[in-house]
Amino acid sequence: MAAKNDKNHSIFLYEVVINPKMGRLNQIDGLFQRRGKFYLRVPSGRMRREMQRISRLGGKIVNIIPINTLDELSIEEKKLPWWVEITTTRPHCIYYFGPFDDFVEAYEYHGGYVEDLQEEGAIGIMIEIKQCQPLVLTQELEEEAVPIYNY
Repeated sequence: MAAKNDKNHSIFLYEVVINPKMGRLNQIDGLFQRRGKFYLRVPSGRMRREMQRISRLGGKIVNIIPINTLDELSIEEKKLPWWVEITTTRPHCIYYFGPFDDFVEAYEYHGGYVEDLQEEGAIGIMIEIKQCQPLVLTQELEEEAVPIYNY
């Protein structure tokens, strides 16, 4: 018999961004909202299927956090490192800088990362300092089509 913390029994917490234009939140069973973000608990055996379903329904997975099945602590209580998450509209990317020991340390450094991105020509910069464990430090997102009209 496999141990409960065996890889086959792992659970992952997906942080999901939903395109409000799609309006299909009710079709994602188990999706819950906390502090304005959407999360979904996914067993390791369903990861690929859930990724496809979320994508098909207009969502994007922006973070995947492994959760020990024996650990019933909430996401706020977990001792995750602090990261500076910077999202830009051009290029349409999410960048993670860190890890940091606490919020204050991450906050002290975020300005330098913003300056670097501005020097590289990034626009539409949004910053969030949060506890997480990003699997990918730079995520290129699909560009949203913006209609251009000639009058």
